[in-house]
Amino acid sequence: MKKYLQVAAILSAILAIAGCNAVSPYGGTYKFDGPGNFQEFANARYECARATQSYSSTAFVQGGLGAASSNVAPSCSVFSACLASKGYYRNANGRLDASGIVVNCNP
Repeated sequence: MKKYLQVAAILSAILAIAGCNAVSPYGGTYKFDGPGNFQEFANARYECARATQSYSSTAFVQGGLGAASSNVAPSCSVFSACLASKGYYRNANGRLDASGIVVNCNP
């Protein structure tokens, strides 16, 4: 039983760490162009992140052992659409740098 709990704890830790990786819906660049200044852009990102949250769950079972995790994060595609609706679009040479305000999202 003790070994089972150790394996379950290790698997849970692995899944938790994997869930913390930032997923960029922008193909690796965090630069944008759009209306307004950086503060208005940051506010739009915050509003879109809150408005587009969705649930995501994963589970692993093998040989009677397993682990599961779930999180709440924005959907990447819906988050991108929300930003686009506010006039912001990804641009590798954009003047608005979002690298300091990364939003983790569900694919």
